[in-house]
Amino acid sequence: MRRRASYVFGAIALAGLTAVAVAQKTQATGAGGGRMTGSVPGSSLPLDRWQPKKLPALPAGMTLDMIRGGDSLYHGRGGCVTCHGPDAFGMNDAGSGLTMGLAFIPAEWKAIDSLVTAGIPEALTRSSVAMPPRGVGQNLTPDETRTVAAYVWAISQTADEPWPGGHRTHVATTAAAGTGTDSASAARTP
Repeated sequence: MRRRASYVFGAIALAGLTAVAVAQKTQATGAGGGRMTGSVPGSSLPLDRWQPKKLPALPAGMTLDMIRGGDSLYHGRGGCVTCHGPDAFGMNDAGSGLTMGLAFIPAEWKAIDSLVTAGIPEALTRSSVAMPPRGVGQNLTPDETRTVAAYVWAISQTADEPWPGGHRTHVATTAAAGTGTDSASAARTP
């Protein structure tokens, strides 16, 4: 009798957990949420909504100019955007998300720089592609890898790029670039 009661209790608990999971998935889908999507206008992006809204003190030697330069390299010649996405949320079967902490290393500037410099072999990634050393073209200089690492450090620490010259979202920037609109102002337009 006791064994039968524990099976019934287990089945009821499992049904309840399943119902909660389905309700959460339905709510996220209905709100346009989901791991790699944008957000409802005026709200925080889904992956960084729990992050601080203020950038912590910069590590010794890092400047806001370095962070902005790393942003340009991340979205440009470095090619990081190819696998990690325009808002660094990660891409399916490519690069990990970078906005909610870092998967392989501590969120420290020197560790990030070392990883960007060395890359990650495919066998050690969580995807079917390797992370190339020194950017997608494998041609970033040591100063450029350090600059990209500054940007990655900053976006792993805070939500919405709150520093002067930062973008609320690069998805809007990418869309604006295709229309000839000024991307910086388009990214800040609600």
